[in-house]
Amino acid sequence: MVCDNTIIRLTATIHRRQTSGEALLGELGSVLAGEKSAFAARCHERSVSMAHVLVMFVIDKAGPIPMTRVAELIGSGLPTATGLVNRMVERGLVRREHDTRDRRVVLVSLTEEGAAEVRELHEARQRRMADAIAQLSGPEQDSLLAGIRSLRSALERLNQGDETR
Repeated sequence: MVCDNTIIRLTATIHRRQTSGEALLGELGSVLAGEKSAFAARCHERSVSMAHVLVMFVIDKAGPIPMTRVAELIGSGLPTATGLVNRMVERGLVRREHDTRDRRVVLVSLTEEGAAEVRELHEARQRRMADAIAQLSGPEQDSLLAGIRSLRSALERLNQGDETR
């Protein structure tokens, strides 16, 4: 009888952990999907496609970079990246310049308008998150912060494992 109770408790614990993990994945997936939709709507209001936003974010983070690197970082072929950048040049969001060290290399960088667009999109996302967090109680904020830090740490460990493969 004692053995049966132990097995039942152990099974319940395992089930709870799986259920919690599944619930976390479901909730996180739902939150991320909702925020992606809200972000896409903000981009649409500004007449900027998600593909253009991705290119601008990549350039913002990496600085002036060669077209081949833009293609690599957005996960596309060079012709696709070139087409995106062509349209962005026409809109005044990015510019092309020849590398002073190697004139064969074309570098892509943000214009002032492109940099302002990136900044405004980041600020809008920050304001939305701040507004949501402000609706949480102090203990809820503390709990969320601890959970996010744990998740970030776990993802960093996974990323380190990816680098050793």
